[in-house]
Amino acid sequence: MSVLVTGGTGTIGSNVARMLLDEGKKVVVFDRAAPRSDNKILSGYGDRLTVEVGTITDLASMFDVASTHKVESIIHVAAMLPPHQNNLRPVDGLTVNIIGTANVLEVGRTLGIGPVVVASAAGVMGRPKDVVTPRQEEDVVLPLAGIYPLSKLACEQLVYTYRHLYKVNTSAVRPRNVYGPGAAPRVQPLFEMFFDALEGKDFVRSSGSDSTFDYTYVKDLAKGIVQLHALKDTAPFYVYNLSRGKITSMGEVAAAMRKLFPKQKIEVGPGAWEGVVEGGKEFELTVHPAVMPPQDVSRARQDFGYAPQWDIEGGLADWLRWYKTGDY
Repeated sequence: MSVLVTGGTGTIGSNVARMLLDEGKKVVVFDRAAPRSDNKILSGYGDRLTVEVGTITDLASMFDVASTHKVESIIHVAAMLPPHQNNLRPVDGLTVNIIGTANVLEVGRTLGIGPVVVASAAGVMGRPKDVVTPRQEEDVVLPLAGIYPLSKLACEQLVYTYRHLYKVNTSAVRPRNVYGPGAAPRVQPLFEMFFDALEGKDFVRSSGSDSTFDYTYVKDLAKGIVQLHALKDTAPFYVYNLSRGKITSMGEVAAAMRKLFPKQKIEVGPGAWEGVVEGGKEFELTVHPAVMPPQDVSRARQDFGYAPQWDIEGGLADWLRWYKTGDY
């Protein structure tokens, strides 16, 4: 018997797969491409790790993989990323995120597989007027602007429906601002600063230190997903916030980075982080990092013992150590 991890070569999926493997489980990674030869997270597990290449939009392939490998549970983190690509290719984004999730749940329903843990996204919660009070799972502000968050909200509703209509053992989780081993460079304040520093560049901005994010180290997130997956019975709720649960300012990020890269100039002036541009073949999207409150993670703490351990200093230091040594 094995655990199927969709999107298992990505940032979240690869860390989840590794933690399952370290617990002695057999894991089937299902993704549109095999892990790269230099993948430092999923190496060294021999025949306990199986890689299947395919797409979650192909229901027949999903059934075949689940049946062939005697899959007993599924952790579904595959999605169309990065988020802005969903706006550039909306039909593709909706198909991968919504139909792909429906396929995963249908495999779980038909074959009696469970639990099925589905990754949603914190963006489904919208942008509240109160940017201080931690938000509970029900604190969703509609309407949503963006193909990615609206598709993820639809995925959560699929989870709810499959729980209640078909009695599938399934729940969704909402990650937030994830960083750490396996993450590639992308347009996001922490990532811009970290990867520039890795390349030996100075990083100086006139403003941005007051912008805040609920940054979540991927090892904390992966552990929370594995803890939810380990529950013997169906989780009490259909959706859970999984993040650090605390706000970190970009000023704090810069201070932590200066300790890690003392020979480089890393400075961020006061005020909000300016908008950034994400390039696309059809047009360019200007993205202004949203000011949002932290997520309330007390539900996950109570129901399956979720307890994030990594603050920004520890997380960045561990991420850098992993880059330098390859030691997880």
